[in-house]
Amino acid sequence: MATVSPQLRTIAQTAFDALNSGDLEAYLSVIVEDAEFTSMIAEMEGQTFRGHEGARDWWDTVRGSFQDVQWELLDLRECAPGAVAQIRATGALGGAPVDQTVWQAATFRDGKLTWWAFFRTEQEAREALRAK
Repeated sequence: MATVSPQLRTIAQTAFDALNSGDLEAYLSVIVEDAEFTSMIAEMEGQTFRGHEGARDWWDTVRGSFQDVQWELLDLRECAPGAVAQIRATGALGGAPVDQTVWQAATFRDGKLTWWAFFRTEQEAREALRAK
């Protein structure tokens, strides 16, 4: 994994620990109140999630859809104006095994996530980040 700032590493570690342990409050602790993000899970609906309420909706969707989902941070790199991460999600969906690797682009403010989106390739993630 690339060398990143201690603050970015802490945000990522807190978010992934919260996702994997089911601790919604810890997850919300690293998200600004006016955050905005999209998810591949809700991609077909074209839904944009906003704020803590949107994060709760996303959380309920993911935890309600997947069984035993686990998130693994494979790579994390600072990339102006934020960061790009490679993430692996494993679990089951409707009893079928899921093992998917995706890229996430994200921006930050005051030590918290402000925007993020998921992509199928690193190049797509970097392009989206540059457009922010």
